[in-house]
Amino acid sequence: MNIPKAWISLLVVITCIIYSIAAQATINTFGDGNLPTRIVEVANPQSRLPATKVLLPDWSRISLAQLPGISQSGAIDGSAYSQTLGYDLSRTWNVGMTPDQYLKLGDISEALQAEEFSLQAIALGTQPEANTDINSIDLNKIALSEFPLIGEQTLSHLAQVVPELANTQVNNITPVATLLKSHLIAASNLTLAQVLTQYEVGQMKLGEIDLSKFSISSIPNLDAVQLQQFTGWMNSNVSDIPGLGQVPLGAMPNPITEIGSLVMRIDVVYGPTENRRNNTISGSDVQGFSVPCTQKDCAYLELDDLENTGRSDRSKLEGKQWISGKYQEVEGGRGILKAVNNGREPTGRLPFGKAFKVVIMEPDETTDTVDTALFFRFCAWRMGCTPYFIGPVPFFSYKVNSLIFVGNLSEQRTNTTSLPTGATREPKASTTNGTGVREKINPCTFSSASQSITDQSFSGIDLRSLSNAIAEIESAGSGDYKAIGVYTCADGGLNCGRALGRYQFMSYNPYAVQLIAAKPGGQEFLSQVEQGHQPIEAELFEFFPPADQDRAFMADMANKIQVTQEQIDPATGQPFTGDRLIERVAQKHFGGDYSKVDGNGSDALSRLSLKDYGKTALASYRNSNSDNGTLTCSPNVNSSYISTAKNTENGR
Repeated sequence: MNIPKAWISLLVVITCIIYSIAAQATINTFGDGNLPTRIVEVANPQSRLPATKVLLPDWSRISLAQLPGISQSGAIDGSAYSQTLGYDLSRTWNVGMTPDQYLKLGDISEALQAEEFSLQAIALGTQPEANTDINSIDLNKIALSEFPLIGEQTLSHLAQVVPELANTQVNNITPVATLLKSHLIAASNLTLAQVLTQYEVGQMKLGEIDLSKFSISSIPNLDAVQLQQFTGWMNSNVSDIPGLGQVPLGAMPNPITEIGSLVMRIDVVYGPTENRRNNTISGSDVQGFSVPCTQKDCAYLELDDLENTGRSDRSKLEGKQWISGKYQEVEGGRGILKAVNNGREPTGRLPFGKAFKVVIMEPDETTDTVDTALFFRFCAWRMGCTPYFIGPVPFFSYKVNSLIFVGNLSEQRTNTTSLPTGATREPKASTTNGTGVREKINPCTFSSASQSITDQSFSGIDLRSLSNAIAEIESAGSGDYKAIGVYTCADGGLNCGRALGRYQFMSYNPYAVQLIAAKPGGQEFLSQVEQGHQPIEAELFEFFPPADQDRAFMADMANKIQVTQEQIDPATGQPFTGDRLIERVAQKHFGGDYSKVDGNGSDALSRLSLKDYGKTALASYRNSNSDNGTLTCSPNVNSSYISTAKNTENGR
């Protein structure tokens, strides 16, 4: 049956509208809803109302690699612990890294017990069959070098833990045979056990040879060994275990699930001007989850049960307060690692277990919205854990009257209180469309509800000069408008594509998508690029010509300026203006809207840091005075597409 494309487009739009209405009644996910969710029906025995439906994360389809990138860089100097722990706890994490890239097996041992997996278990069926986003891995195609842990193993230890390996002839264990030959030992016809008996080679490690030449299957039965049987497994990054970062969190040996069943309604949101709040449900696993906020900066959510009949029908749940962890911190951690970060972590809850902490970030009374985030911790096996302070990792955003999962509540009260973090509010922009959502600059009209671009200038910034400054960094010497970047994936594989043109917009950037998708064949072009296709010059100029590249850039920059000039510069304590506004806007183009101000993080190519990128762009801006020409707009832009296009923090 052939369905006209026009009908398909109409059905997509109708579906998006229906989904939007349903989502607004419950939960709005961060980043345009990239995290998979599932609908759960919540019965309310205290109410005469019918059961309520709520959206919860679908942990059967969410892995560590699929969670959003971290929004703030950081580091730990763990050298002081190295002698006690047996390895160096020093860690570094950069903006945009996903949890699998900075968490080690030891960090998630207590919460997820991933060390009980073997490579075979990871490869063959830990993923639900319905999850088409995660495919089984082929160990025949994965080099041993992609499993760095194997390089740390001695021949003696491998003979002990790999089934039947000791009784296998060395000529059938090609990496071992190669290692022995490198030491002038010819023992191909002997079993590994015989070699270990006749030669003093037990302490040799496979890492002495180039393991990229061999596949994991070149060591018989290696894939059957539990990860915890390998020496040093605790210190192996999750991303260094083939396929582990893609295993759904709900399919781990100790799967993530909801702890308890309590769902509450967000009644009111309050900003940091509040103080003296005692009816709380937030805290830590050290101080308990009812830690009062008795000083200043008590931003919080006021929660209600699901009876929804107003304040005249009160219960013991009504008026509960979930304090913001952006503004308040509590004690956290245990063991000798408790001292890390001065033993402090954001106040919050553990509704999904110990793998991460859920934290309320910025309640905004002007829009009746609130953002949440996840915070992780580092652990050393049997030596304790740091506080939950590795974050924030953007999670979900809610509106007043949305339902939020709370989990188990404890009536136990604490004599301790939370402490202010000293954080300052980043004011959200006031230009909205009446729903609390900022109206972005339209790339065809160059205007929003309150501002427009005049003579290619916006809020005192010459967009032509800024465009030349960015292009000088991004594409000078590599093709300018014809430049095409390498294929890459962001957000744990949710967004894949290429940087296109003079300003190296990612092909999934909403401004680029809006203009490309409007052209005949444009959507097919985007789909091909998402799958890895490298466009030729003619294709690029057909679907994303220079005029559209300029237009997308101007609109994107204007939107960034519009938002940034209302945010607070941590270096001055004042809103971004002048040179600092230009630097920060350039940083956002490079690292994403939520990148750390003046951060040290870089991109996948390890070019400039965020701070250096801003300074370089500012210097070029001052020297730029060329004209980009007249901007034009492609006709018949599908304005509905922008709301469903993929987006990412690093989507330029």
